[in-house]
Amino acid sequence: MVSLRFRNSIAFAALLALGGLNSSAAAQADAPMPNPPEFPFENPMLVDQDVLGKFLFWEEQMSGDNTMACGTCHIHEAGGSDPRSVSTINPGPDGLFNTADDIHGSQGVVRFDNSKVFVDGGLFGHNAQVTGRKTPTAINSVYFNDLFWDGRATQAFTDPQSGLVEIAYLGALESQAVGPPLSDVEMSTVGRSWDDIVDKLTIATPGKLMVNMPPEMADFLADNPTYPDMFNAVYGDPTLSSRAIAFAIANYERTLISDETVLDDFLLGIIPVFPAGPLSDGFDLFQGDANCASCHTLPFTMDNDYHNIGVRPDAEDAGRMDTTGLPGDLARFKTPNIRNAKLRLPLFHNGGKNSVQDVIQFYSDGGDFPGPNLDSELLVLNLTTQEISDLTALVEDGMTDARVEFGTFPFSRPMLTSEFPSLNSTYGVVSGAGTVLGHQPAFPGNADFTMGVADATANAPALMLVSFLPDMGGTIFPDPRFPVPVNLDLNTLVLDFATSTDADGYASFNLPISGNPVLSGLKFYSQWFIFDAAAMATGGVYGTDGLEVEIL
Repeated sequence: MVSLRFRNSIAFAALLALGGLNSSAAAQADAPMPNPPEFPFENPMLVDQDVLGKFLFWEEQMSGDNTMACGTCHIHEAGGSDPRSVSTINPGPDGLFNTADDIHGSQGVVRFDNSKVFVDGGLFGHNAQVTGRKTPTAINSVYFNDLFWDGRATQAFTDPQSGLVEIAYLGALESQAVGPPLSDVEMSTVGRSWDDIVDKLTIATPGKLMVNMPPEMADFLADNPTYPDMFNAVYGDPTLSSRAIAFAIANYERTLISDETVLDDFLLGIIPVFPAGPLSDGFDLFQGDANCASCHTLPFTMDNDYHNIGVRPDAEDAGRMDTTGLPGDLARFKTPNIRNAKLRLPLFHNGGKNSVQDVIQFYSDGGDFPGPNLDSELLVLNLTTQEISDLTALVEDGMTDARVEFGTFPFSRPMLTSEFPSLNSTYGVVSGAGTVLGHQPAFPGNADFTMGVADATANAPALMLVSFLPDMGGTIFPDPRFPVPVNLDLNTLVLDFATSTDADGYASFNLPISGNPVLSGLKFYSQWFIFDAAAMATGGVYGTDGLEVEIL
């Protein structure tokens, strides 16, 4: 099976012959996208490596709590970015929600220790944390020299397990791929290592949390039912490693080439000129008076450089300077490619603009925040309403790839468990004091499944009860101050797990779920009780809401 597909093979051959395939150089305005792109010498595309990478990219079991995949924040139909950013907010530098410096980032993980214990998430408390920048697109990311908004994922790839430089040049995708799985905001538990990730995936069932796999994934899984089988099929070695994982994810991303737009039809000569009207007028403005092409150079619609365009005050985010340490890089951010921009709202590194038209108006005004480090290319354009409309039409209608918008190959993908309503739900059984934590997916073979409580009395004895029937008389067990019998009756088993809350009012209990498939569809119920002498009205003990959990 070979699933790799590229469109412009003739154009690619011509560019190669002319020496025009260097992704770090801006192509001529009338040249097409080089497709396929360059691959690192050390990581040529192997048979089915892109399919393995596709599994790993969409694998929620890659995360510490089984709730996040790489693809969770890079949804193809959202232009390769995160559609949740419309409503997921990081409070920004001032640490206050609902203020001017709020950032539309990506929702990550609830803060969770590598020893399977919930810990306080600071400003986010027991809720999922949110990144401090908007997720860039993964589509066409192969054409960037360096990745992330500040360029910290460089072309030289260092394997995090061995510490060796495994790719000297063109390895930015590999460098980027090993970052988020260890971020305890994005995907990881606190203190997790790549050894932990490798050990987990080695025994995981590939795609366990995926639904509606594309055919190439389903076929590959049928032939290779475990990750060691998959790695052996691709690399001739069943051993998983951070290097092999990064190589596969990166080469999958090298197939995510968006080059079937009106713009590309023009660059390839399929159409001799842009269609008359807003697209044609917008293209003339883009290349001319609007000055867009000075940074959004064709065909890539980016220049592989960093600019300060006055999105926010310089002091709020140092941008590129975080990576280089150079004062001249203060608040400079990587120029994004603007293909499929209408699909990945909101826009800019902070998600500060809600539409393509808002961005064009921003440029017409010469930015929002002046400063000593503002880019010299940023001009006050004073575009007319019609010019803004024409440029908007060019970007939205002339640079959007229908395959991306509608998720067709190579942008087909599985659905993730996190995209569906959770099978875990709370219900009120008593006063509801404290907050029960149970967001993780329960499935056969999940050794990491953990339930917890937050917002409880600090350093207090705590008891978690689990039953296989719903609550009885308002609580799972009427009075937790007395020993819980093994069997309440022939049909109801109640288990008690004694622990205590920490100094922040959190308590956790790990409940490994057997790999027996007969457990699928089983429901169980949980409730926490906290012993607190101050809870006089309830006899020195109070309970949380109940939690209903369905095993996938």
